[in-house]
Amino acid sequence: MRLYFLKKQTEAMLVKTIYIYETQQHAKKSDVLSQFLQQSMAFLGETSSQTIVNSSLGFIFPNGSSIHNDSGVYFQTFTPVAIQVPNPCDFAMLKTRMHNTLQLIDKQFLDEIYYRQSFIDTCNQILFQCMQLKNDDDVNTLLMCNHQFSCVGSIELLCTIGRTPNGILNLLEGTMTPTHDALQYYNGRWNMPHQNNFVGYAFIGKNLKKIDIPSGCTIDELKDLIKQVAPQGIPLHGIHESQMVRRLFFRQPGHFEYSDKVIKFEIIELKTNNDVLKVLV
Repeated sequence: MRLYFLKKQTEAMLVKTIYIYETQQHAKKSDVLSQFLQQSMAFLGETSSQTIVNSSLGFIFPNGSSIHNDSGVYFQTFTPVAIQVPNPCDFAMLKTRMHNTLQLIDKQFLDEIYYRQSFIDTCNQILFQCMQLKNDDDVNTLLMCNHQFSCVGSIELLCTIGRTPNGILNLLEGTMTPTHDALQYYNGRWNMPHQNNFVGYAFIGKNLKKIDIPSGCTIDELKDLIKQVAPQGIPLHGIHESQMVRRLFFRQPGHFEYSDKVIKFEIIELKTNNDVLKVLV
């Protein structure tokens, strides 16, 4: 009888999921139903009869949202995830089971957990409210409500997933375009000074600026970037908005043929995208 009841819970949840995705149009209904059915059937197929007696079917709504309607509040997310909620269960056990079910990585963690709690209003109607789970007492309330209102369906848990500071930093670094540090000499020139640690040419000039050149930058994009960071004003002390960057030169390090300990610098002009690519590589 318990197995039949769990199947009925799954069917009820399935109808709700169809309604959510038909109204929100977040994904193709066939894809959502297929993934949802696989999760639900896996839950029913992998549990023994003893486990089913001592657990209840639940669904996690990761990083979902709560919507209010005539029946109170309901949860929605891209794809609910089936979970077994054991009874008895404490707060730490529930968080661990949710963490493992969602297959969170080391730099992710469950931040907040909410339960769609059933209650009876003054008109003897069953409504739903959002209850945050923070401790063992809250989880006990969840289990008692699920037992008292078993006719309304499965347990629904909405959670927010956070990231550790290192996880956030890694995520930002993965989405950021790599850049190359560069020094810009506006209206500068080069000469050949007497140095001990290098030979060749060196740039000199005023209004030295540090810029970051993104990887994959083209010659036109580089000229636009240089114009943006160049000092504004009247030439020769600045650049007017009507002016354009005419010529670009790069101070290229290389090997000195007469000594491995001395760096030789040469001046090359950047004219094409290929020239810029060679500089950035």
